[in-house]
Amino acid sequence: MLGRLAKWMRLLGFDTLYYRNTNGKTIIYHSRKEGRTILTRSKALAEKYDDAMLIASEHLIDQLKQITNVVKIKSPFSRCPVCNVETEEVEKETVKNGVPAYIFESHNDFKRCPECGRIFWKGTHYKEIEKVINEINS
Repeated sequence: MLGRLAKWMRLLGFDTLYYRNTNGKTIIYHSRKEGRTILTRSKALAEKYDDAMLIASEHLIDQLKQITNVVKIKSPFSRCPVCNVETEEVEKETVKNGVPAYIFESHNDFKRCPECGRIFWKGTHYKEIEKVINEINS
């Protein structure tokens, strides 16, 4: 229901779990066990549980604005958008065989997800993410 939002929240540094193909009871169990807030587009779920927040809009920017009105962005680009694990800075030489040659030559700072091994750098996507951050903060 909110998979794109979950990915963006991770890009913004929020510890975000996303459950696919599971029932509401499983989500509620995990949210209470771990002290998490449920983000949902389901009015029934949001009305039934105190630890649920109804996401009013279908549009990503509006969704992010709604969330960041409650919780401020603290550390963007610090989590893997796929695994939700905090990324780690790595030495440039360690990624030489894991990125395209032109990326290796044109960038000096790299991060890696210790869970899935994905490598991140401040490329064109970084600028697009910064635009989104500026838009939701305006």
